[in-house]
Amino acid sequence: MSSIQEFIFFLPNLFLLLVGSYVIKNYPQFKAELRVISWFIFLSLIFQIPSYILGLFGNNNLPFLHFYTPLSFVCLTVFYQRVFRQFVHPSLLWWIMGFFVLFSCVNTIFWQELKSFNSYALSLESVLIIIYSLSLFTLLLDASVREEKRELLSSLVWINSGLLIYHTSGLLLFYFGDLLTHFTTVKFRISWIFHSFIYFVLFVCIIIGLWKHPKK
Repeated sequence: MSSIQEFIFFLPNLFLLLVGSYVIKNYPQFKAELRVISWFIFLSLIFQIPSYILGLFGNNNLPFLHFYTPLSFVCLTVFYQRVFRQFVHPSLLWWIMGFFVLFSCVNTIFWQELKSFNSYALSLESVLIIIYSLSLFTLLLDASVREEKRELLSSLVWINSGLLIYHTSGLLLFYFGDLLTHFTTVKFRISWIFHSFIYFVLFVCIIIGLWKHPKK
């Protein structure tokens, strides 16, 4: 692997560490919605850094995805649940959350084992997050909703944009992820260089959203 490729794979992890440091410093100032996004960042750190290290030494790090996927979806669903609390009944999102966790477990046990790419669960997660994200942008078209969310409006727009960009861009990558593992090394690396880029964009949008949070 060239030094440029190594840097591209390393950059999102370095940036994630910086985002984590910012969150630790400012967590007490965040409102409830942004605290949930902070949990998502901590969760990403817990799984991403060991996964990166394992991959660096040529070890199979795919089992991390099987645990990370349902946990990250739970975090993001709780985030949208708090954002939508005045517009969507909370039990609906609890049902969606429960269904997805169950689906992820069944997928790992019966269809895509721990050492394989859990493309079914990742694809479904992306579809659901895209629905959440588009629903939020649709709500924000209403002037009364923008007024009700005015303190967090800028933060929500940035964070929601990052999630939408990441999951729409990565959907095909996730869907064909198992197939990609059988590609040549060069084609496989190219696809995951693209993933590293959109992963980096996701956390750039999140850190801007957190930085724009209302100060106490």
